Amino acid sequence: MSVFGRLKLWTLALAVAAAGPTLAAETSPVVKTEHMEVQLAPQTAAAIPGSTLYVALRHKIVPGWHTYWRNSGDAGQATTIDWTLPTGWKAGEIVWPTPKRFVVGGLMNYVHEGDVLLPVPIEVPADAKVGETVTLKAEAHFLVCADLCVPEDAT
Repeated sequence: MSVFGRLKLWTLALAVAAAGPTLAAETSPVVKTEHMEVQLAPQTAAAIPGSTLYVALRHKIVPGWHTYWRNSGDAGQATTIDWTLPTGWKAGEIVWPTPKRFVVGGLMNYVHEGDVLLPVPIEVPADAKVGETVTLKAEAHFLVCADLCVPEDAT
């Protein structure tokens, strides 16, 4: 187990579609931790073979608490995501939104507060079968902090 603890393993099903319009997606179930609500939110409900789609890790952080940006600054640790994807599917790096500066005890940190989306590009293989439903799984690791930092665990 990492220093971050473990967050629930999410499952998200997507349909592989032929080229053309896609449908609005449903998010995964909400996982509630002591200081956050977390879920996966896909850009669309369908993936086109050979395309890239975005699936975001959504943090809804309790007021007064925060998580860290990719460069946490003088303290803290950024959120990470471990993906389990079908063969040929590939997850890229988190596309980080602009953080807020947070100074405490003379230390400069870069944080996220409130409702935050951390989108991740997912490459769909060109040979994905149209009509097939695939499952994307993600395990997130993060610190949520106020005066102290806490690794969150959820099941």
